Amino acid sequence: MVSQSFYKLFSLCLLASVIGGCSVSKEPAPEAAYESLEYPNTPRSQQQVTLHDQTIATPYKWLEQLNSEQSQQWVTQQQLFSGQQLASLSATDFIKERLTELFNVVQISAPIEQNGKIFYLRNDGLQSQASLYMQTDLDSPPINVVDATQLDSSGLKAITRFSVSPNANYLAYAVSEVGSDWSAWYIKDLRSGEVLDEVITGTKFTNISWYPDSKGFYYSRYPRTDDGYNEQVSVEVFYHKLNTPVDNDIQVTPGGYQPGVNPYPQVSSDGEYLLLRLQHGPSINNFYIRPLKQTTAEFKPIRLAAGEHRYLGSRDNHLYFYSSQKDDTGQIVRVSNAEWDNAEVVIASQKLPLADAAIVGEQLFAHYLQDAQSRVMTFNLSGNYLRELALPGFGTVEGFVGGTDSSQTFFKFSSYTTPGNIYRYNADNQRTTLWHQSQLPVDDSRYQTEQVFVETSPGINVPVFLVHSKNAKQKRRGPLLLHTYGGFAQTLTPRYQPEFMAWLEMGGSLAIANVRGSGVYGSGWHQAAIKNNKPNAINDFLAVADWLVSNDYAEANKLVAYGTGHGGMLVTAAMLKRPSRFSVVLATAGVFDLLRYQYANANALSWQSEFGLSDNAEEFQTLRSYSPLHNVTSGTCYPATLLSTGAEDQRVAPWHSFKLAATLQRAQGCKKPILLDVDDNAGHGNKTPVWLQIERTHRQWSFAFNQLNVDWLKNSEQQ
Repeated sequence: MVSQSFYKLFSLCLLASVIGGCSVSKEPAPEAAYESLEYPNTPRSQQQVTLHDQTIATPYKWLEQLNSEQSQQWVTQQQLFSGQQLASLSATDFIKERLTELFNVVQISAPIEQNGKIFYLRNDGLQSQASLYMQTDLDSPPINVVDATQLDSSGLKAITRFSVSPNANYLAYAVSEVGSDWSAWYIKDLRSGEVLDEVITGTKFTNISWYPDSKGFYYSRYPRTDDGYNEQVSVEVFYHKLNTPVDNDIQVTPGGYQPGVNPYPQVSSDGEYLLLRLQHGPSINNFYIRPLKQTTAEFKPIRLAAGEHRYLGSRDNHLYFYSSQKDDTGQIVRVSNAEWDNAEVVIASQKLPLADAAIVGEQLFAHYLQDAQSRVMTFNLSGNYLRELALPGFGTVEGFVGGTDSSQTFFKFSSYTTPGNIYRYNADNQRTTLWHQSQLPVDDSRYQTEQVFVETSPGINVPVFLVHSKNAKQKRRGPLLLHTYGGFAQTLTPRYQPEFMAWLEMGGSLAIANVRGSGVYGSGWHQAAIKNNKPNAINDFLAVADWLVSNDYAEANKLVAYGTGHGGMLVTAAMLKRPSRFSVVLATAGVFDLLRYQYANANALSWQSEFGLSDNAEEFQTLRSYSPLHNVTSGTCYPATLLSTGAEDQRVAPWHSFKLAATLQRAQGCKKPILLDVDDNAGHGNKTPVWLQIERTHRQWSFAFNQLNVDWLKNSEQQ
């Protein structure tokens, strides 16, 4: 949202304009830029850096000092300027009202069962954050055990994770504030309702793994220093005993890990072992193990092939793992507790990529993706195929949390036009029943989803979902929003997003492209667009855009590029390579300075496995070739662009958006606006309050529809 400081400054500037004007710019704009808009002044320094014998100007490096008075004044001026531009757009009230209606849908997470009790997060629609509920059995009324509205009335605090003790008497839940990756863990006695005094801080991405007796748990946190917690070093694993001071927690790991290498704990499901998952980056890890009760024993390595692994559970003296190596599609393996050296393949790699797996009772659940659509198959623990679950249609499943002693599990199914129904699976009779159904405030039968495959280069076919009205008389179905992510092996699967439904309801259509760099076809598809291959993802996106226009799915002057995070970088890099291809670009929390991203924080440094590093001469050349900040050409007419970011984003530093906005505003060679939209109370997007999601999307969609000058805007002005 636009901050209170914006409204104060806006009022002051209105008054100042009456008595003499409100000056926000001292430096003259370069020639051929901003024929109609006078952007706020952005001082340019003479700083530069030499990398591999190339001199790189860094005129806006000062914006990396987020807390400096100069940076904060600049952000406030940008907020004022963007607020003025966005406030002048047509039909914004209507767009906000429609968004609000479509966000007002009950959303429930896939429940988990622990010792007969059922737990899930629930938001009844327009509540700022989801609350945590418990049911004592399938049919009992839900009990609100952690009320998010009591954490913070504004919704800026959110429940990000939770874990239930084996006996279901205790609940540990993590709370973050303003979308921060930092979280504090609280412990609640579910019998008395008391929240214990011990609060665990200094954590980011840790899980909680309970001791079998439910008297304590393992977790990971950063070392405490006089200045707080030091995230520039690795986390360490600690054991916390309930009803004791956190300061007395016992460090379990030996320490000395390299920065960016982080250990996370997991107690084996049979209660015999403590496992350490040593994370080396977003998709690379290995496991170590020791007997749980032998606290002085050394951790021994489990010999798994290099790649990404997830522990699933233990049964009959075997530990089961999801395992994904380079160039395969994922498999399930097991190792014997007699020796940790030989992994036996239980379910071999298939043609379809294995997205996830779980053990429920005596069954293995394998969640596959077929062209980004979910398929779920069950096997026995020896890997023999049992059956495939019948799913409602074109969509995505999530859930299937259970254990070797479970007889049931839950999963959630959603699609672009289905908000998320909850199903219960009975492992004993292998039957699926509907447990909860959400209602959509529109007739979803008016829309259809289809899938096409775009050959972006010889032998490379990118799957693209197309969502549009059934009633359209021709392929061109109004403004087309082309969305992608294309990195970190993340796949864009069909799931309900109220902002997309609002786009459809306002006459638009959607195209969602899983370009190379995603995980839609397994590790090989991801590897094809990392480091020096990253330009493949950008080229794929441009080829998809070309195909949509040439095949009459989009009009050339009504094509909008949309991306968040890595996707924000990708769509912006594509726009800079081919500015005339898109009419509007909407990029949220993008990584735009690929030569300096690693200096933002320790988490950013771990992205080197995805992007590479500018310290490496070969990788520098590739990064320099597509880094958005370093590929802006003065005097070029760039499409109308809205760069959105959160002032509190601790994952992708907001200075990426600041520096690119300043660069594009200075370089813009035509009247099309370049706006920076900064939310004071937002982080990277994780657990953003519903009201803030509505506000941000309201501004984005209003910006896009007005720049495209769609017909219904003219009608709204006449009413």
